Amino acid sequence: MVAAAILAGWTLLAVAHVGDRYKLDHVSGVRMALAQYFTHGTLYPDLYDGSFYGGTRFMPLPIVLHGTLAELTGEYLISGKLLAYGVLLALLAVMLGLLRAMRCPLPISLSLVAGVLVTKTGLAAGMELRADTLPLLLQLLAVATVAHTRRPRGTVAAGAFAALALVSKLSAVWAPLAICTWLVIVDRRRLVWFLTAYGLLTGALLGYFGAVTDNRLFENVFGLSTAGVNGLGSLLRGPYVLLHLLVDQATATWALFPVVAGAAWLAAKRRELSIYLVSLAWCLVVMCVVLSDIGTGWNQLVDLVVLTALVVGELAGRLRLDPATPVAVASALALLLLWLNLTGLVVVMLPDVRTTLASLPASRPYSSKPLAGRVSPATKLLSEDPYVPVSLGQRPVVLDPFMLQRLGRRDPAAVARLVERIRAREFDLVVLVIPLQPVDTEWWREMHFGMPVVEALADSYVYSGTMDGYHLYRPASTDSPRGEG
Repeated sequence: MVAAAILAGWTLLAVAHVGDRYKLDHVSGVRMALAQYFTHGTLYPDLYDGSFYGGTRFMPLPIVLHGTLAELTGEYLISGKLLAYGVLLALLAVMLGLLRAMRCPLPISLSLVAGVLVTKTGLAAGMELRADTLPLLLQLLAVATVAHTRRPRGTVAAGAFAALALVSKLSAVWAPLAICTWLVIVDRRRLVWFLTAYGLLTGALLGYFGAVTDNRLFENVFGLSTAGVNGLGSLLRGPYVLLHLLVDQATATWALFPVVAGAAWLAAKRRELSIYLVSLAWCLVVMCVVLSDIGTGWNQLVDLVVLTALVVGELAGRLRLDPATPVAVASALALLLLWLNLTGLVVVMLPDVRTTLASLPASRPYSSKPLAGRVSPATKLLSEDPYVPVSLGQRPVVLDPFMLQRLGRRDPAAVARLVERIRAREFDLVVLVIPLQPVDTEWWREMHFGMPVVEALADSYVYSGTMDGYHLYRPASTDSPRGEG
């Protein structure tokens, strides 16, 4: 019943917000801008073409899928939401199928699947457009295919799933690492089949996308893959950030770690090697490396949330088949999941459900047309969120504000040109995600735009209010040496 309530709450949120910006941020805006480029015949824009600034770490498959769907719908927001919903539902269906194949009791299986949706990272993963669920689904299919078939055909299929995952997300490597580790122990002959298929298909896909983009794929994704890593010392950041994010964004998963430890102890005692435990271990390693990049965050946790649920479900299935398992153990696990799901439902999901129900009769609070009435397609915009110009049919001047200062390190003259345009007050309106002042903050120094651009904005533009969650700035009068606000 609790699982059904969670699924009903998620369905309400999904239907009510399919056409608005609920759970979308500037990163989702980058995805929509890339889909816009694709529909206009360009997969990955130039890093700088004299007027517009590119730069992204999105891999090509999500862009192609989103852009293709956008060509059918004629817009970029609803098409992205529908794609996100479909991938998440497929992921949950695969999870449920795997849990039932593990002999996990149906109530426990449903609780584990629903529990993904009441973590903050799980709820957002199915609503936003950061392209985390697609590579997770493909990696899960790769692991499951290897685990449930010994035929070479199945091993080759697993290599194909893993290769598709890599062209969906650059850090989607825990599955091939786990598969190789597992096959080294259980079946080295199949390891050769997997590595051959994975290597050939990955090379073919990257070669194809590199060719059709005139190597812009490699300039963007691989050239900027470590843009947020500041030396080897950054690797020490990963474990700390992971622990912090787990507590804040995926508390239910954090609470299940003692159960995971019990599953690992039982597997070691019985000398049983679980590919899902191996996957979880590699996922933790990969996440510690990924989170050393300051441009990564909470969205990375969804892989960990799903794999933890599968390990717990596998343990429940083994305990169910063991006649020596005390009833109290199964009851304790069921009560733990019930408590975690109820807590997540009340704390994470219900506040959004109440807000959504309250706003249904009136205008929705996450308008699909931000700044409507304030700007027009003719307005010259510089926006921190690329979706604002995309919603007006414009091409964003800056595709990704996180990448701009990284581009500046490679081509200082390109960013200097943008600074000149700002000081010349070329833009009618500047749209920011957070307030411009104070200028000397970590957000501007380390994350977005960079200090030369931000200082030029502070000198040349003045605060003009907020609208639809954005902070607006208009050109300062030419007789004012420095903007206020």
